[in-house]
Amino acid sequence: MELILLTFLMLAFIGLGLTVFLGIRSFKKRISWIKSFIFIALYGIFCIGILVFLIERRAPKLIKRIPVIRTIEAKQSCDCTWSSLSLEKDDFSAKHKPAAQRISNQMYIRNEALRQKWIKQGRLVPVEEMEGFGISKLDFSTAHLTPLAKKRLYELGKRFRASIQNPDEKMSYFMVSSITRSQLQQTQICERYPTACTKDHSPHSYGVAFDIYRLHSRYKNCNVGMKALENVLQEMQEEGKILLCTESKCIHVTVCG
Repeated sequence: MELILLTFLMLAFIGLGLTVFLGIRSFKKRISWIKSFIFIALYGIFCIGILVFLIERRAPKLIKRIPVIRTIEAKQSCDCTWSSLSLEKDDFSAKHKPAAQRISNQMYIRNEALRQKWIKQGRLVPVEEMEGFGISKLDFSTAHLTPLAKKRLYELGKRFRASIQNPDEKMSYFMVSSITRSQLQQTQICERYPTACTKDHSPHSYGVAFDIYRLHSRYKNCNVGMKALENVLQEMQEEGKILLCTESKCIHVTVCG
């Protein structure tokens, strides 16, 4: 931000000097007023181009997510919560946080600069919609995970689809609502939802967690899809691949193992 501000001030100072210089030249009839105006306008366009370039370079580089083409029209949409799925909850403080710190090698995303650094290093990788799941609009997180966490999410989606026997119902998919957050984004979440967030060192800020909040089904109810999702989550939990925390509005998943 300091670079952009300094550049703006420098360009503004040069522009002011140029305007005064051309004004004097025009007043003395050494250059026409029209040419002076054209020169100033061109300089203004040049300045805008430089500032836009700097802003775009320093803005968070969010991946362009292309949604999966879903070949069915979902007739039913069901919430994935502690009341709709029968799951065993792993203690959040005793298991989720330590696992997030260990599996990410203490890669805590304090700010956007660190997120970009780890993306460039390949410690955080883009996540796209794949078989069995979609990604909702992300207001307080970005679609990035550690390579292992991405592998677990993709595995969950594939196993979910594979566990459904009915050909039509196989096209069901679950939605992921939150993925990787910086510390600032986590703070913003807590300000909006003070009773439903982790105020300190959320697993989301280590790039190893995501939330499942809804399931879409072709049928008039979600019974088949919900049971399949429940079974696969339980299996991967028992295999030591994920930790679960059922909440009132979603199923929080932290990758482990």
